[in-house]
Amino acid sequence: MIVDTTVQPKNVTFPTDAKLLNRAREKLVRLAKHRGVALRQSYARVGKFALIQHQRYAHAKQFKRANRKLKTLRTYLGRVIRDIGRKIEGNSGLEAAFAKLLPLAWRVREQQRQRGPKVYSLHAPEVECIGKGKAHRLTSSASKSPLPPRSAARRVASSSPMCRRCPATPMTVTRWPP
Repeated sequence: MIVDTTVQPKNVTFPTDAKLLNRAREKLVRLAKHRGVALRQSYARVGKFALIQHQRYAHAKQFKRANRKLKTLRTYLGRVIRDIGRKIEGNSGLEAAFAKLLPLAWRVREQQRQRGPKVYSLHAPEVECIGKGKAHRLTSSASKSPLPPRSAARRVASSSPMCRRCPATPMTVTRWPP
């Protein structure tokens, strides 16, 4: 794995599960509309409203209500994924068009808060978080090199240095600009 100790600025927003779920649904709906796939429902208005409600509840420290809205967003994304899967089944052209985004959206839907490798950005899924700060500060991230193939040893080395249970040695991170 190739990791530079200086962090190159990436166009990656602060990774919250609610924003990723809503963004994945929006991208799938936009691609389906562009390719002429008629969906039963796009959840455009209610999805946006559920995201706003989740952020309000989380800000007010009403986490049970926020988690309920997060579950609603996850449900909307799952319905869109399954609907698109049914509509494109058997059409090789449409399956090729959705080949990259559909599995990525499924990974976003299935990921938990702190378990396993996470997707932090839909347009750059190779980015891994080294150190996550506050929403208004710089976020440190590292891009994995596509070479060589991913192995168990590489998986251990690419895990976050902030994890105390990880046997790998911690990486030093220099934030740029200081």
